[in-house]
Amino acid sequence: MFVRYATLFAGFVLVFAGGSIAAADWDQWRGERRDGVDHDSPALIDSLPDDGLKPVWISRDEITGAKSGGWSSPIVADGRLYLYTHTKTKVANDELPPKKFPWLPPEKRTGMSDADYEQYEINRRNEDEQRSKNYRFDEVIYCLDASSGKLLWENSVSSFYTRFPQSGTPAVANGRLYILGAGRVARCLDAGTGKEIWKQRLPGEFRDEFLQSSFVVTEGMAVVSCDHLFGLDAATGEIVWEGDPQKTRADHSSPTVWKTGNSSHVIANVAGETACFEPKRGRELWRIDSAAGNATPLVVGDTLLTYGSSRKSGLRAYRLSTDGAEHLWTFNKVADPGSSPVVVDDYVYVQGERRLACVNLEDGSSEWMENLDVDRPRYTSLIAGDGKVIYAFDSILAFAADPADCRELMKGRIDKTGLLAEESIFRSRLNMNELEKTAEGQKEAERLWR
Repeated sequence: MFVRYATLFAGFVLVFAGGSIAAADWDQWRGERRDGVDHDSPALIDSLPDDGLKPVWISRDEITGAKSGGWSSPIVADGRLYLYTHTKTKVANDELPPKKFPWLPPEKRTGMSDADYEQYEINRRNEDEQRSKNYRFDEVIYCLDASSGKLLWENSVSSFYTRFPQSGTPAVANGRLYILGAGRVARCLDAGTGKEIWKQRLPGEFRDEFLQSSFVVTEGMAVVSCDHLFGLDAATGEIVWEGDPQKTRADHSSPTVWKTGNSSHVIANVAGETACFEPKRGRELWRIDSAAGNATPLVVGDTLLTYGSSRKSGLRAYRLSTDGAEHLWTFNKVADPGSSPVVVDDYVYVQGERRLACVNLEDGSSEWMENLDVDRPRYTSLIAGDGKVIYAFDSILAFAADPADCRELMKGRIDKTGLLAEESIFRSRLNMNELEKTAEGQKEAERLWR
């Protein structure tokens, strides 16, 4: 019934614009400044129409998504929309038996010792790896016209099995597209034609790991975390520098750029800390004990924000200089394993543990905190534009970027036709209220809702 992630509907990212889809480029993970904010956003609607919002377009060409659509984000550059997917296709005719070691949600691990669960996970990994031999794995980059949804080109290459679909987000810079694929393979394509310019296998062991970091391109260098930090010549793909495998260890967090004066610096969450590097040589300038997780470091002027996966690490702010980063404050009331915050008009908006919070950027004081009516939201990062903040996890939530209170503007879901509407619209169409009156109808209602 519903589309869980935006990657399945390329047109979805454009439908918020009221009457126009013209906007600045969103040419990399978290946008042009890597901060999750469209600083030149067109006017966005303040509420959903009564009958929902239809997409501006839906691609006529099938875009094959991975599990839940994958976690890669669409990007837009020079009037083109780019999307990366990692897919599997069954090649063996034999019917696979049910899994002996399926994934166990936390509630089903009750009673298992740490040693028992560790062994279970080893068995599960081995079983999944064996079953993967019945499939072919590919990764595809699609390029569509951002105004019409017309497919302009696609680049498909054979790929590798990973425990979770590889889901890094492409980056477009100077007419080239950069992506970290499965198997530690980095690639660069011509953004206009899709032709491969270079391919580089990054050193290190690979079995079935998924590494979700996205390239940042600055000063002629393409920098990415692939188990640890690498700096590649953006023109040739040559590995110019490689970070220490232990000191720059990172799997999923993407680096960002801090610009000061005429210089650019790369800031990355590595080995439970946050460090600053010269992009051309990889020389480390400083390091702080941020306890940051998989979130992307957020730079706003000369302020750095880091976000951790536990309340102890929490949301932290630092004042940046080339000599180091001075700790300003810590906000310990939210945490998330991967979500990144946004800053609008000197206020931080952050998601964690089924809550939204607004925090004063200057002193870290809490302006408001609101509970989310969503089951176990995590990983998804906030985006903002036109004084609004948008959060997507199962549903699409938009609220005003207002420190006075959390004012919900719209909340809806997307069905398979691309319609974005309030849940009441879909409940009415599916006759949910009537179905839920009986036990048998309840089962049917749950099936339809999924």
